[in-house]
Amino acid sequence: MTTLSIQQAVFLISTLRQQLNREMQKFHSEYRTPIAVNSKSIVTAEKSQKVFDSLQKMDQLKHDIVTLKTAIHLKNSTSEIEPGVTASDMLEQLKLERKMIEELQSYTAFGYGQERIKTVAGVGVVEEGIIEEDRVNAYIEELEAAANAKSMKVDQFNSTMMIEVELLTS
Repeated sequence: MTTLSIQQAVFLISTLRQQLNREMQKFHSEYRTPIAVNSKSIVTAEKSQKVFDSLQKMDQLKHDIVTLKTAIHLKNSTSEIEPGVTASDMLEQLKLERKMIEELQSYTAFGYGQERIKTVAGVGVVEEGIIEEDRVNAYIEELEAAANAKSMKVDQFNSTMMIEVELLTS
């Protein structure tokens, strides 16, 4: 059994995914090669073994990634970051708040090609904007403050909460 903080497990998942991608890439490069000349196989036992080893390693990496993600999910859904709020709850709130911030900021931003004041023939000078833009901007600031506070709580939780897993590749 291996004991890791959630933060370490998240980093390890990233590393294992990179290893899995490298193994899979071998099938596009290293293992995709001429295999016969004049109907005679030119594949050596060593090359065949490398393919089998890669397939086995891919299975082990897949197992470890799933094991880590499952352990993290279980810990997040059963552990409270604050009274009545599990880590999963807070992560979902954080995800939604970040999306809301991103969307609202894009709606309130008038950049290149989006002039606020236009002259429209037959109408006059037209100013465009978001209704109650000051209130929307204040709301964005409130969301950002809340999201930052939640991020700090999640970071603290991830660095101190431990999981135990049985890995095949480590």
